[in-house]
Amino acid sequence: MDIAPILLVEDDFLIRATLAAYLRERGGFTIVEADDATEALAVIEAYPRLSILVTDIQIPGMLNGVGVAAAARRKWPDLPVLYVTGAWPRDGESTGGDKRDSYVEKPFEVSAILRRIRTMLHGADNPDFLT
Repeated sequence: MDIAPILLVEDDFLIRATLAAYLRERGGFTIVEADDATEALAVIEAYPRLSILVTDIQIPGMLNGVGVAAAARRKWPDLPVLYVTGAWPRDGESTGGDKRDSYVEKPFEVSAILRRIRTMLHGADNPDFLT
């Protein structure tokens, strides 16, 4: 199956680089990295499709991760979004609670992110993707 790239939006270089390398090496994914909202929006504009958006909620730029997800979903309405964050939305701020959304709280193990991505992309019914 042809898997489109994953957009990884994270402003902490070490977290982004470590997670991107792990997802490439262990998951076999193509990863497109962005460290702020402006870069993320440029990727969304440039790419014909993405398989999943993995984003922190608090990122530099004119939008936070929730805003980047909304922009991506204007182009790809069914795009799954994995929020990897240490900062849950404040009261009154929502990610929309979309059924395609998932959350992993920082700090995390990179293997947990890979498992969650595989589950989101391939479903929990296929154990071959979860190992």
